[in-house]
Amino acid sequence: MPSGVTHSIVGGLSGLAVAGSDKDIKGDSQHNPLVAMGTGALLGKLPDILEPSLRNPHHRQFFHSFAMVGLVGCGTKKIYDWKPQNRLEGAARGIMLCAGVGYLCHLFLDAMTSRSLPLLGKI
Repeated sequence: MPSGVTHSIVGGLSGLAVAGSDKDIKGDSQHNPLVAMGTGALLGKLPDILEPSLRNPHHRQFFHSFAMVGLVGCGTKKIYDWKPQNRLEGAARGIMLCAGVGYLCHLFLDAMTSRSLPLLGKI
């Protein structure tokens, strides 16, 4: 089972990947790499903050579910498609994009374990 450190590292790297690949029309990066990395690392641990294991192997419920993959995935796609009108909106878009990708990476890592993820889980 991936540890909190693993989730943070993968989340941070995913945020960095977003920062490096999300370019504007001129081909310039739209994100600060350190902010993107920090956001991805923090949100890469969010499911375990919301539903801590407390040494319980069955702690995965709604925030660790395939339903959440769909909700966060759809939200992240909408954020990706959003065309900000100013720098503040652009910064918000970048943070939310890195957050969504970091959260999805956590769920992906957990889905690859023998316990996987529940379809819906308890809310």
